Amino acid sequence: MRKSVIIIGGGVGGTAVGALLAHKGFQVQLFDKNSLIGGRCTTYEKEGFKIDVGVHLFGEGAKGPLQRVTELIEMPNAIQWVLSRDPRPLLCYKGKKSVYSRMSMAQLLPPKESENVMKFFADCMSIRKRQINELYYTDLETYLNQYSQDPTFHAFIAMICAQYFCVPPNVASTGEFIRSFRGVVSKRSSAYPIGGCIAIPTAYVMGIEKYGGKVYLNSEVKRIIIENDKATGIELRDGSTYFADIIISNADIKNTVFNLVGPQYFPKEYVDRVKNLTYAQHCLAIKVALDKKVTDQKLIMNVHIDYSDMDSYIEKIYKGEIPDEIGGMITVPSNYDPNLAPEGKQLIFSGTAISSDWRNYDWKKWGERCLESLLKVIPEADGHILWYNIDTPELVEKFAGEDGNIIGIGQTVDQVKDRRPSQVSPLKNLYIVGCEAGGWGIGAELAANSAMELAEILSKDFTKDKID
Repeated sequence: MRKSVIIIGGGVGGTAVGALLAHKGFQVQLFDKNSLIGGRCTTYEKEGFKIDVGVHLFGEGAKGPLQRVTELIEMPNAIQWVLSRDPRPLLCYKGKKSVYSRMSMAQLLPPKESENVMKFFADCMSIRKRQINELYYTDLETYLNQYSQDPTFHAFIAMICAQYFCVPPNVASTGEFIRSFRGVVSKRSSAYPIGGCIAIPTAYVMGIEKYGGKVYLNSEVKRIIIENDKATGIELRDGSTYFADIIISNADIKNTVFNLVGPQYFPKEYVDRVKNLTYAQHCLAIKVALDKKVTDQKLIMNVHIDYSDMDSYIEKIYKGEIPDEIGGMITVPSNYDPNLAPEGKQLIFSGTAISSDWRNYDWKKWGERCLESLLKVIPEADGHILWYNIDTPELVEKFAGEDGNIIGIGQTVDQVKDRRPSQVSPLKNLYIVGCEAGGWGIGAELAANSAMELAEILSKDFTKDKID
């Protein structure tokens, strides 16, 4: 008899593990509270434009874990990828544009520091895996000090670290950084999916359904049912109940423990650990619709101030103050997939990190300043703006919870590898998946790795049960 699985939440982790388990013969049912699948990796529509939640680019693309999931479920063509390197991404540094590469960024530093940063990059690519394992619990800032203590050098690496993990170098894991960096650089496959970010979880849903599973949208889970000290099912907001052998939560580990289950069902040390977990940083993004195509670029990194001034700029943002100019990551999704915008039109995203105290922000003023800064980088857009959205952490919270942070549980030195929460919870039959437990990598790729690991764990248990 097939083992039954209930999955709570349809983010990348939930849909990926659902597809993997359905393919392996498990009876899968997935429930998501939203009308759109995908959590942070979803896409909504406005006036003919298809708009991602967040500002997305996927580091390893068609050579990474997101694609690997489709191969494992024998649907390798379910996601179509477009590489970001044609044309080459740009770095806009204090108004001057150059190719966004390690070499071009290093050339902006003093000669000695340029040598130091290139040595750091070379070491990242050549270091042995055993040495990487020894660096997981060393913060990146401490490791960088072996190469240089120059603030410009540190700010340069901090920018890359923020793109990957949305945490600063003084808490980021060196091992996690090096492993992710060499994956992105060696595979040279950073990409974006045709159809917008929602194409990824949609592909996994196709896998769930292909192998006999079911996906229910607009189905918010009220609680996880506990009987005889084990998870046995769920109750929805409408009062209906469903039962299964295995319950998997992709609904945030804190929400799972403190709301869906209740802390009384877990050991005190586990509850304390979950309570003290910290999230990644938050982001503000503007989504700009244009009446014509004004740029061929797909990706621009905008650094509007001197690297050495980066710390004071970030400090100002964390205080909730609006900088005179705002830098960040600019993507042009409709240059990857023209169908994301009506014919002849263009869609541009610009995102920047903000404070965790975002609920007190004046979003209108922040949006205006972000737009002003974007037009300094792409002045051709001036006069062609149809409208723009200000997508705040509140929107992310609507789809994914977790106080609206960008990724999930932060990949800090005390929250990576063996110090990261396990997918296997202390409560029998309850598992956690996504950017909350297990896995490694950048953003959605972290969630996909978590899903593949959990599918392997459950498959081994399933095989053992059949033998027993």
